[in-house]
Amino acid sequence: MSITTFRRGLVLLASVSLALSSCGHAPFTGDARLSTLATAGEPVINELFYDSVGADTGTFIELRGPAGLNLSGYTLAAFDTAGTQYRTITLSGTIPASGYFVVAQDTAVASRNLVNAGADLNNGAGSLRLLKGTGIVDGVAYGSPNSNKGEGTSAATTGAGSALARVPDGSDTNANSVDFRVQLSTPGAANGGGTGGGGGATGKKVLFDLTKAEDAGNADWRIDGAYSDYASALRGLGYTVSSLTGTSITSSSLSGASVLVIPEPQNPFSDAERAAIQSFVQGGGGVFMITEHRASDRNNSGWDSPEVFDGWDGSTPASVSGTVQASLNSDVLFGLNASFNSSFSDPVLTATPVTAHPILSGVSSVGVYVGTSVDVLSGTALMGTGGKTYLAVNRVGSGRVAMWGDSSTFGDNTYSDGSTGTYNNWPNLSNAAMGKNVVRWLAGDL
Repeated sequence: MSITTFRRGLVLLASVSLALSSCGHAPFTGDARLSTLATAGEPVINELFYDSVGADTGTFIELRGPAGLNLSGYTLAAFDTAGTQYRTITLSGTIPASGYFVVAQDTAVASRNLVNAGADLNNGAGSLRLLKGTGIVDGVAYGSPNSNKGEGTSAATTGAGSALARVPDGSDTNANSVDFRVQLSTPGAANGGGTGGGGGATGKKVLFDLTKAEDAGNADWRIDGAYSDYASALRGLGYTVSSLTGTSITSSSLSGASVLVIPEPQNPFSDAERAAIQSFVQGGGGVFMITEHRASDRNNSGWDSPEVFDGWDGSTPASVSGTVQASLNSDVLFGLNASFNSSFSDPVLTATPVTAHPILSGVSSVGVYVGTSVDVLSGTALMGTGGKTYLAVNRVGSGRVAMWGDSSTFGDNTYSDGSTGTYNNWPNLSNAAMGKNVVRWLAGDL
């Protein structure tokens, strides 16, 4: 990486103090500030995504400012932890009507306004300044650099796959540690409100299916039951979470949803339901299929979840209508097959990552509490053990699908009837992190 010499120009401290005094802001901890968004109508650095999973691609810098503002004469200056400038990005164009201007590392960022490889900033710690000529318009320091070129105490650093976002958008207290937080990346979109926001995920609808007896017998995979912690965590990320109830899934019931979670279904899908789900995925929706071991027929319907996902196995029940024999047909439609080679006697296992993927950010191991493996016919195996896959994903049309081999992984020990169970698996290992990341990826937020 080459280091570009930075010429700050000559700015008298007296003039700086006068400018700061007139707009009612205190100076930077290290260097004085010349203007602010609130008082001068200038843009601010609104979001940084500098550390993607694996080799950095799709990184970006987002500005928030007045629509129509011409950015000619503005530059971005990046500093390493020692305070040495290593990069200058010359801006051009105008801020669009949305108020967000995205400088993208590459064309992988769909909402980009300008492409410049320099948007891939140093990971770990550093600073970034927005300059207008020689004047400092805004500054952000992250990860406690030795020389802070931002405002006040530096913001936190991010892990791979997460962004540093100003929340609420455009807010500026002159303290990076107050104004920024680590969350989902949201290029060209709102970062969320001041409490519980989830960035661009805010308002995206996640549906947990309850049309296929997912709470039958000793299961309670409900968002007001054993999956209540799961639902609460997703709401904390800014998603709208609700149950899909009734007796069938239709295109109408999926309208407006981003993700459909199907946790260990006990009854088969009809041809019409399969068509609705297939259309949902092809059109950009995400489906999370959570299966279980064989002989887990909790409502004595003759179906267990591997059959519900993959189709009737030709044994019990003795006769099955042709309109439900294929059920979801996930192996054919989505390339992911819930293996029939499992039983209640299968051991408790710990799955670990087998490749790099955004879903695996912050995920080291996940419990499989007697489940079934996933046959990856097309797509990518993400986690497994003993040569078997337990988490796999695939892209289908404009949408995404994922399959995990055990429903107990995301369960807490509270149930919809008010009773308390024995096993609280949600906080164990990286179970919660993986569960949240799968939904984020399916929703297009990872």
